[in-house]
Amino acid sequence: MPILLDRTPDAPHLHVQVAAILKKRIHNGTWSSGSSIPSEKELCAEFDVARGTVRQALASLEAEGYLSREQGRGTFVQWREFSANRSRSQRLAFVVPYVRDSSVPTILVGFQQVAEQANYSVIFNHVNNDLQQQERVVLKLIDENVAGIALYPINSETLPIIENLYNARFPLVLIDRYVRTFSTDYVMTDHFGGAIRGTHYLFNLGHTRVGFVTWLSPAVSMEHRFLGYSQAVAERGLRLSDRLICRVEGYPMIDRTPLNEYLSGPDRPTAVFAANDQIAIAVYRAATSLGLSIPDDLSVLGFDDLDVSAHLDPPLTTIAQPFMQIGRTAAELLLRRISGERGNLEQLALQAAFSLRESCRALISEESTAPAI
Repeated sequence: MPILLDRTPDAPHLHVQVAAILKKRIHNGTWSSGSSIPSEKELCAEFDVARGTVRQALASLEAEGYLSREQGRGTFVQWREFSANRSRSQRLAFVVPYVRDSSVPTILVGFQQVAEQANYSVIFNHVNNDLQQQERVVLKLIDENVAGIALYPINSETLPIIENLYNARFPLVLIDRYVRTFSTDYVMTDHFGGAIRGTHYLFNLGHTRVGFVTWLSPAVSMEHRFLGYSQAVAERGLRLSDRLICRVEGYPMIDRTPLNEYLSGPDRPTAVFAANDQIAIAVYRAATSLGLSIPDDLSVLGFDDLDVSAHLDPPLTTIAQPFMQIGRTAAELLLRRISGERGNLEQLALQAAFSLRESCRALISEESTAPAI
């Protein structure tokens, strides 16, 4: 006899109901990891629905990491139950999307210092900015019985593997960004507050046309920095101007075409807040190609304080992320979770500092300049 679904007008879509029932079977062990599930034809008969409905349900479970479909073989359960109470090794995992500058190594040093003081070793992995590789690496680390994972996620969108680990109370701390759809422990910089201070710093130097250059990125760090800039502009009684905002693409070489247009013309910004130091470097190069001198013609402020920033010509004034402290704090929090400490989630945003150098110039006299930081 077919399973009765709720077909009233206000009920969830049929494929959502089917997916929920199938997911429950996986969770309660009716279908174990690695086992095949009934065919689409059998599921259509069981739920009295069209094949399209079953396919939608299976596709959603595959996207969430519960199922894997193999051509010519069928559909298999790949979700596994992560036990928070299993025997653990004395190893922590540190997983990042890439190693492209000095930020990740500095975070890792802080993390490793705390881990080693607690007699834990650290396994380091980077996943080439690939979501599927990120999931494979995390599953491999679970199989290797690590005690906990510090994860610098590729983006801030829904990540089924992270949600599964969190729901199983597996020790997990996110670094630099959080996932938008649910709450976890995380440690990051106060990107919003840092951007507010940075924007006011440029206004306090006498600039009225303060621009913002950012990447087209889904990361919450980039989003928070733009929101901080927007907040500071509003606090000055000004309105956001599209002419003062530029979005760039490309890595490792940023496409400077939009920057060349952005920095040209009489209404160009006199000061630019770059959303990170790598963007600031691209601004330097674009300014040089246009014959603009930094800071005489254009003040530039960065965000991150990468090692290279102090060696630019002129040295870059930037907002310094506390990378070492992020690593240390993440390790301390992860170790507390491993020890069994529960309670409220800890979502920590550490304050950024200023690294004042030579890339910003005051447009008003020192006597009339308000405190900048």
